Parts: sequence; C-alpha cells; structure tokens
Amino acid sequence: MVTFHLTTTWNIPAPIETCWFSLLDLKAWPDWWKYVDKVIEIEPGDISGINNLHKFSWSTCLPYQLVFELRTTQLIPYQLITFDASGDLNGSGCCKLIQKDNITTIQFKWDVQTSKPWMSFATRLFQPVFEWNHRQVMKSGEQSLIDRLNVK
Repeated sequence: MVTFHLTTTWNIPAPIETCWFSLLDLKAWPDWWKYVDKVIEIEPGDISGINNLHKFSWSTCLPYQLVFELRTTQLIPYQLITFDASGDLNGSGCCKLIQKDNITTIQFKWDVQTSKPWMSFATRLFQPVFEWNHRQVMKSGEQSLIDRLNVK
C-alpha cells in the first residue's frame, strides 16, 4: 500500500495566537473552509485537548469525499499539534506554527494511506492526481483562513 507523504505550508499575515485558536476551533472549520463539510466531536479529550477525537467529512476538487477521524496526540501551545488519522485516511500528521515578523507560517505534514478500496487500487496510477487534489484543498484552506481573519 502506498503511503502519501504530504507537506503544505501556509503563510498567514496574522499573529500566531490568532492562527492557533483558529486551528483549534475545529467545529468552525466548515464555516470558513469550503472543502470541510462537517466536523463532529466524538470525544472531548483531557483538559489540555490531548486525546480529543473529531470526525471530519471533506469534499475535494475531484468527485469524491473523505471521512476520517483525527485524534490529537500532542499539543504544544502556539507551536505544535500532532494527530492520528483513521477512516478513509489512516496514518499521522502534525501542524507546526512559527511566527516571524507579522507572518505566521503553518506547516502541515501528513503521512497517510488511503483505505477506500477504489483509491487504494488506483493510487499507483493516480497518485499525482490525488496529490494535486490535496494541494488544491490546502491552498483553499490557506486563502480561506486569511479571508476569515480579514487580513491581507
């Protein structure tokens, strides 16, 4: 089975605190990120947010959807979020934040495999298309966050 190693970098002209809280407010993602259809909290986790579990339904630029759960495994305030994924995508990822001057750089890294039978079968042939789709969804997220924060 093919593992996707995906890295996306967002540059958001906003304070790191604002970006951090926008990322942590998972239930609000569908309000500003057009490809996030629904987020449901399954388990709240502990007081720090570790072990919280959310179910995500995503649409994409292509005619398919992905549904998976993300469990937060580590939180270092204003620096790092790590998570495990299970469902249509299985694996792990992280989100790192760094602020320099007035720009917050957010780097997302995913190491995931698909579990939808048709995607797993087609991955060897269509991996570049799936990666392009991921880039488009993430690019939309970056612009949507900038718009949400009303910054330019």
